This record gives sequence, C-alpha cells and structure tokens, in this order.
Amino acid sequence: MKKRALWKDIFREIGQSKARFISIFAIIMLGVSFFSGIKAAGPDMLDTAGTLYRETGLMDLKVQSTYGLTEDNIELLRGVPGIDEIQPGYSADVFTGDNAAILKVYSYNTDTSLNQYRMMEGRLPEHSGEIVLDDLLAGEYALGDKVAFSGNGTNAELSDDFATLDYTVVGFVRSPQFIEKNNRGTSSIGKGTADAFAAILESDFKLPVYTEVYLSFKDTAGVKAYTPKYETLIEQHTQAVEEALSGVPEARLAELRAEGEEELSSARMELAAAEQQLAKAARQLEDGQQESAPNGNTVADGLASAREKLAEGEQKLAELELPKIYVTDRNASPGYTEYKNNADRLSAIASVFPVFFFLIAALISLTTMTRMVEENRLQIGTLKALGYGNRDIMAKFLVYGTLASLAASVVGLAIGFTLLPTIIYNAYSSLYNLPDIVKSFYPSYSIISVIVALICTTLTAWIASRVELRGNASVLMRPKAPKSGQRIILERVSFVWKRLNFVQKVTARNLFRYKQRMFMTVFGVAGCTALILTGFGLKDSIGSIAGQQYGTIMKYDVLVALHDDVSDDARVAYEQLISGESAITGALNVAQETMTAHASGVNDQEVNLFIPASVDSVSDYVELQNRTSEEGLKLTDEGAIVSEKLAKLYGLEPGDKLNVVDNKNEPFQIQVAGITENYVMHYVYMTPAYYSSVFGEEPVFNTELLNYGMQDNSWEDPFGEKLTASERVAAVSFSSSVGSVFGDIMKSMDVVTLVLIVSAAALAFVVLYNLTNINVSERIRELSTIKVLGFYDKEVTMYIYRENIMLSVLGIVFGSGFGILLHSFVLRTAELDVTMFAPIIKWPSYIYAALLTLLFSGIVMVFMHIKLKRIHMIEALKSVE
Repeated sequence: MKKRALWKDIFREIGQSKARFISIFAIIMLGVSFFSGIKAAGPDMLDTAGTLYRETGLMDLKVQSTYGLTEDNIELLRGVPGIDEIQPGYSADVFTGDNAAILKVYSYNTDTSLNQYRMMEGRLPEHSGEIVLDDLLAGEYALGDKVAFSGNGTNAELSDDFATLDYTVVGFVRSPQFIEKNNRGTSSIGKGTADAFAAILESDFKLPVYTEVYLSFKDTAGVKAYTPKYETLIEQHTQAVEEALSGVPEARLAELRAEGEEELSSARMELAAAEQQLAKAARQLEDGQQESAPNGNTVADGLASAREKLAEGEQKLAELELPKIYVTDRNASPGYTEYKNNADRLSAIASVFPVFFFLIAALISLTTMTRMVEENRLQIGTLKALGYGNRDIMAKFLVYGTLASLAASVVGLAIGFTLLPTIIYNAYSSLYNLPDIVKSFYPSYSIISVIVALICTTLTAWIASRVELRGNASVLMRPKAPKSGQRIILERVSFVWKRLNFVQKVTARNLFRYKQRMFMTVFGVAGCTALILTGFGLKDSIGSIAGQQYGTIMKYDVLVALHDDVSDDARVAYEQLISGESAITGALNVAQETMTAHASGVNDQEVNLFIPASVDSVSDYVELQNRTSEEGLKLTDEGAIVSEKLAKLYGLEPGDKLNVVDNKNEPFQIQVAGITENYVMHYVYMTPAYYSSVFGEEPVFNTELLNYGMQDNSWEDPFGEKLTASERVAAVSFSSSVGSVFGDIMKSMDVVTLVLIVSAAALAFVVLYNLTNINVSERIRELSTIKVLGFYDKEVTMYIYRENIMLSVLGIVFGSGFGILLHSFVLRTAELDVTMFAPIIKWPSYIYAALLTLLFSGIVMVFMHIKLKRIHMIEALKSVE
C-alpha cells in the first residue's frame, strides 16, 4: 500500500497545529537548555581555569625555607623523580606610594617557563630599574610612572636586598598565582596582607639565597586541574619533595653556624687588635709620649662598638633555630580552592534542580500528546477502516513527537552549552581575573537530554496512541460518549450551594467534572511555583550566610595568631600594644588546633579545635546556640560542643563520640555535649580542663580574639600594621574583611539563582499556556454553545479564566508547601562538606513566587482571549455525523 498520502498528512498536521507543536517544542527546549546549561557551567568554569594554568605554566609545587634555599638545595630537587621544570626565584615585601601600599615583588627573567605573566598593557622588564605592576594598580599608575620602594621607616635593609629602590613602570600584568581580583595573599610587613604584586628583573635582587623554588612535574602536564587524579599525583610529589629535603634543615643550620663562627672569629680578632691598640696607647701615655699616642677616647669608643657588635653576633648565633621547609601546592594560591568550591557548589545544584524541571516538562508533554491522540480519534478509526496497520497509524504521532523533541533538543543544547554557562561565568568574573570562558560540548549531557526529551514526547505518544488503537474502527469513528452527569460534593452542602449564583455553580461543576484536567493544572502550577520559590529560597539561604557567620556567630572583630617561641620582651611589648589601644574593648586568649575527623563511610573532615582560656567570656566573642530552639549552650568539663554541619555529616547527637586524629595520626575520642549553629568550616569547642582530659596535655593558647568599639574601618589598617610589626604576631585576620570576601563570593551566586528563577518562570508560562490551550480545545463545542446563547467575548473568557484563577491559587498553595520541601532537598544536596546553607525562605519570596505565577496566568489568558474571539461557532457545533 502506498503511504505517500499518509506521510503528507503527518507533515500537514504539524502545519495545522502550530500552537501545539510550538508549545511542545518550547517546553522541551526549556528543559534541555536548562539541564545542559546548568550541568555544563561548572565543568566549563574549571576547564577555563585549567586552560589558563596550562598556558601560563602555573607551578605544581612551591618550596620555601625560613633561611632561604641554596644551589645545593636546588640540586637535591633535581633528583626528585618525575621532575620537569625547576624555577628558583626571589621575592620580597615592600611599601610603595603615598598610601604605603604593600607590594609583593617577584623576580623575573626571560627564561621563565612557570607562572608566566599575562600582559594587559605595555611589556615585561628588559633593563635594570624597570618594573611591571599588578593590573589591579592600573588605575593608580600609568606607563612611565616612577615607583619607589621603602621599608619600615628605613631603607637601609632594602638596599641590601635590591640593586636600586627606584623603578619605572613598563607594563601591567596578571599572574596565574592570583586569580582572585582583590586577594594578594599575606605579607611579612604592614597590616599582614599584600595589596598587589610586581615583578622586576632577577638581576635587581641582591639576596644571597633564593627565597622560593617553583616545581612542575612531567606526569601532571596532561592532567586537568582540580581532578582527583591531579590531586593524587600532587600528594605523591609533595611527599617525594619533602623526603628529598629532609636533611636540609640540619645541614643549613650547620652551614649558617659555621658562617657565623667565621664572622665572629674575625670580629674577635678585630676586638683583640683594638684592645692591643688601646693598651699601647695607655703605655705611651704613661711614658709621656702623649703626642704620638692615638686618641684614647676614639679607640675606647671603637672598642665598645666592636664589643657590642660581637655580643649581638654571638646572641644571633645562639638564637639560630632549625629552619623550616614549606612545600605547598596550588591550593595555597589565593582564590584557587575558592574557585573550585564555587564550581562544585554550582554542579551540586545542577544535579538536583533540572530533575524536577524535566519531570514537570514530561508531565505536560504527556498531557499534550494524549490530547492530540484523542483529537485524532476519528481519523484513527478512518485509517483503520481503510486498512492501515497500527504501526502506520501510530507513525503520525511518533513522528510528530520525535520531530518536536529532536528540534527542541538541538536548539536547547545550542542555548544550554553557549548562553547559560556564559551568563553564570560572567557573574563570577567580578571576583576573578580569568580569560573568556572556554565552552565545551559534552556528549554525555547531550545524550541524556535527547533520551529524556524523546521519553517526554515519543514514548508518551506511543502509549497514548496504543491505548486508542485497541478499539475497532467503528468505535473509533464515533466520538466518545460523554460521562454521565453526577452531583458534585459541593451540591451536597446545601447551605453553600444555594448561595452560589449560576456562573459560580457552572464553574464549580466544571472544576469537579474534569478531574484529570484539574489535577494536571494544579500539579503543573504547583511544580512551577515550587521551582520559582526554590530559586528565591536559595537566594535567601545563600545570601544570609556571610552575615550569620561573621556577624551573629563569630562576634569578635580581630583574630590574632601568635608565635609561641618568642622572647619575654616580645611578649611584654605585645601586651603593652594591646593594653595601650583604647579602642579595644575586650580580649580572649584561645588555643586553636587542627585535627581530622574520621568515620567509616564519611569523607574525612578538617576540624578546628577551639579552647578558650576563659569559659565565662566566650559569649562575647562566639555565639554558641542551638539553631532551631535558639537556646544558648555553655561549655562544661563533661564534653565538647560541635558545629551543626559536622554533626550532620557524622550523624552525631549529644552523648555520641567524635573520632579525631592529630597530625601524628594519634586517635582520640571527643564526647559530644551539644550541637551549635555554624555555617562555614567545622568547629569543636571545649574547656581547657576537658582538652587536658582528652589529649593528656595542657592547651597552648596560640590565638587572641579582640573586640573593639571603632565603627570606622579605616582604623583597622594602621592597627593591623602595628600588630604585624610585633614579633609576637604570626598573622592578623579582621572579621570585616573575611566576611566581606565571603559575602562577595556568595553574591556571585545571585546570578545562578536568577537563572534558576527565570528558567522556572519561563517553564511556568509554557505550562500554563499548554494546559489552558488544551482546556480550550477540549471544550470548543461547549464554548461555542455559550457564545450562541449570547455570552459576550469577555464573559466567555472569564468562563475559562475563572476556573484557571481558582486552579492557579490552589496550585500556588500546594506549590508553596512543595517548594519548602524542594528547597530543603536542594540545600542538602548542594551543600559542600565545609559549608551549611541557612535553611530559610523569607516571606517576600512566597509573595514573589505567587505573583509571578499569577502574572503568567494573566498573560496566558490574554492570548486565550484572542483565540476565543476567533472561534467559528457554526464549524464547532456542526454534527459529527
């Protein structure tokens, strides 16, 4: 049998039902673009950063020593297995400019292959006295400007480190070591943090030893950054480098002591010569040779100076300690880990949200295709009577659904892989110095999208048409007999039913008469409302973390990390600095120690032990409370209080025990006495007495928390400089700075949540349009009848719209409840191990979600009003016979 006419009819159906085809296309396209775009955004972000690291040769490891690194140390590193590039260099922290900005100055030479700079303007240094500056300073300096280095009040020490202290700006650059826009790491001078970096020729440094060595390895060259494979390789190489340098501290200390003894021997000889000269002058004076004798006062002064220098040298030699070797990887670079956390957070959301998105799309597609099959019931019967087989008849609906799905998938993938990742990436560009996004095509996401799309349409068309094809031709050629009328539940409530007018009774009967349509509309609207509410809820939850963590929970203003191995004079000087600062309103000594929590089936977590010297003063610096009951918690000697996310990960309740290991892999058990609200990192709070009972030693108070009454943040910089200049201080961290940085990172998620909200809103519009269109199509004869009976166009529209409003309101109510559950589920899934999102949805979010849904419902009815005005009454009412 020739089937050309059948195929013509298949494609003619598409042309005659453009609205249905476009609605299926739109809903599938939205689902595919949202799924593919959100899923691709995280990997694209990591791929972009990885491409930058590869092109600029970002180091794999960085080696530093407290006493510098010698050529002998470099030779040891060359023997490390798998080593590829070794790049020694110099660095120093200096002040510059009228505002005393802190520059982290690095050495540069033309043979540099690691940590290459990206030129933003100008060129790299070629001659002595030339400098390139951080692109962050492009607004303060111009090409050709002069930059002068200065130290802490004197330039004498800097002159020993640099060939010249005056430089000419020849370019502005960006470094792969600093991908964050406003974070340049710590500094050894000033307020403790660097403001920018710079690079000068290696020959402009006069340091006797290298300050750092950068390493890369052969087996990491082809491995993508941030992947587990890369992290595993780096762990192995770190261990190998540490083993290669294991004997360096002792050898370096012996070398320095030998050099010191040699210098002291020379100084002792000079002192002995000066003593002999003074004795000679004394003898000459006794013999009356006053004129020929040297000036006794001059010699005596020189002798005193020599003795003082000798004493200083002997003291410095005695104070020499075993140098420390630090081997750090890329995670120590500002922004490296935070960037990965942002991408992981996005990927976590992408693993949950699109599933519900697709679920709603599938449900509406099922309804649409089922309706299409029912509308073609007469034609199905006719084709059966003409001898066409079930497969031929079914082909019409399968081809229709497949074409809509495939076309929507192609467009959706194009939009998803190009537009959404760009929008999300650009949101993070305000925080990071990275090139344009590198977009990739992901076959796995594409295949999943197409399969789900085909299930939504082709499979549903097959199921719906298969049900209809079970009937014989004579039955299918007649319309379905209408269901017998029944009294609805509301009619049985007589005191309510009697008070309803005619239109209200008709509306009530229609709602209960078409139960399937009522369910689909309520469910569709509820799903869209839930998605929109979840988007707004994520914004509320993520946006409140910074304020909660660094305002409500962490009440202290400054955290000062302290050196323990300092002289008594340094300790006294620090105490005088703190007590002499009138703005400080309180101080609390705290012992902080890092350990690793361990349990089977759970990832190991880094835990910060927090032991306050004064338990009674803790509430002034840290708020310990139960999040749900807001009941305050107090530290006792019976156990520790652990942070909430840590308790969730390990399933801890008061009375349970937390297993931890120290840096020597010694295991300990901590009794859980309470669980406190906390959103960032893991903390375990305990009293000094309980710490001693668990670990068998007294806590070392290596941190001090400070509160101050100054509201002006400009006070922090000079105070930070005073703290950093103290020998007692190891590092300074202001809560305002930490909270601001974390807040900026969280704000970048606003665009992500905005994408979720807009996508959900678009889905809501398509769902409402589809369901309303089906409603109108199913009731075309009914609507034509009431038009014939004299209903005006507006009354006909309200006849439908009144039902839609009621169903939309019901959907919003159920959707709000479902949105709370979905929001909670997304939060649990999207959270990283070290963060906990605030499980809150603010009341404006409920209003926004409801108003958006009602807005789209109104817009849909405007389109439907136009369609209802064009109904051909005679055509619709003519007999099927």
